[in-house]
Amino acid sequence: MSAPSPTLVNVAPLQPAPARPGGADLQARLAAALVEHAPVNPATEPRLRAAIGMLAGRPGKLVRAQLAYATATAHGVAAPVGLQLAVAVEYYHLASLILDDLPCMDDAAVRRGQPCVHRVYGEATAVLAALAFINRAYATFGEAFASFPPAVRRRAHAALEASLGPNGLVGGQARDLGFARGPRTTREVGRVALAKTGTTFRLGLAIPALLARPSAAEQHALNALCTHWALAFQALDDLQDVLGNSVDTQKTTQRDRALTRPNLALALGVSASRVRINRLLTLAARQVDQLGRLRPAWGYLHGFQRSFAEAAAPLAGKLRRLAA
Repeated sequence: MSAPSPTLVNVAPLQPAPARPGGADLQARLAAALVEHAPVNPATEPRLRAAIGMLAGRPGKLVRAQLAYATATAHGVAAPVGLQLAVAVEYYHLASLILDDLPCMDDAAVRRGQPCVHRVYGEATAVLAALAFINRAYATFGEAFASFPPAVRRRAHAALEASLGPNGLVGGQARDLGFARGPRTTREVGRVALAKTGTTFRLGLAIPALLARPSAAEQHALNALCTHWALAFQALDDLQDVLGNSVDTQKTTQRDRALTRPNLALALGVSASRVRINRLLTLAARQVDQLGRLRPAWGYLHGFQRSFAEAAAPLAGKLRRLAA
């Protein structure tokens, strides 16, 4: 049974602040690269060019892109290749947000504090922009892996197909849309979160990590870390949808209840959801520690772990005050 409707509170955006490994300088370089490599040229149809420019020019926190760059460069990959991977990951993520916001999906009005692209340029142009970003991401991803051995390239492309295809992001969105017709269980909520949000963390961490040629033990820990981070991150986003408002969160809220979409806070209740987030972050911290023991080069992950934990702390304080 779903929890009763909670009281709305002012909730700051729950995406983590820029992770410590790169800081503001890396975030600025990534933001510039997203514009520089955007899939447009002088011959691009003007309306489509304007839509792509609008999207590329208003990046979010770039958490996944920073994670991809840090993962590549921590293991000796040249900075330009790390930047290519980061741009590809962010383009995939951006395309997923464009499609997620469409009227046939979540019917959102606001994203990153601005009108969604389909509200400005129309649904057809928004879909074409998403396809353009996906196409550029595939090309950029291939260029980044081009100089590596064939076995590494094959593993990377297989992982990419699995992450984005019907068993990954596409399938997760289909389950999201069909949630109202199926079993509205916490298990199904988690399954959708792993397919959608889990994919973006695999793109940002597990796939770039293939460049480091991880051992079986490292690969197991990386997969577990992506799972724990993704479930915690999505649960934070679910709380934001339930408790927040569009002004404070900079995106359309209250959609999951209205559309009967998977949301952990609605399935478990707000307090139980917070407990689950803390548990997931604890499990993630263990995997980060394990990776550090296996190879010191994974030490940069501690910065991301701290960033995610700090993102959850303000909300926990608000919930304690509400319960008092």
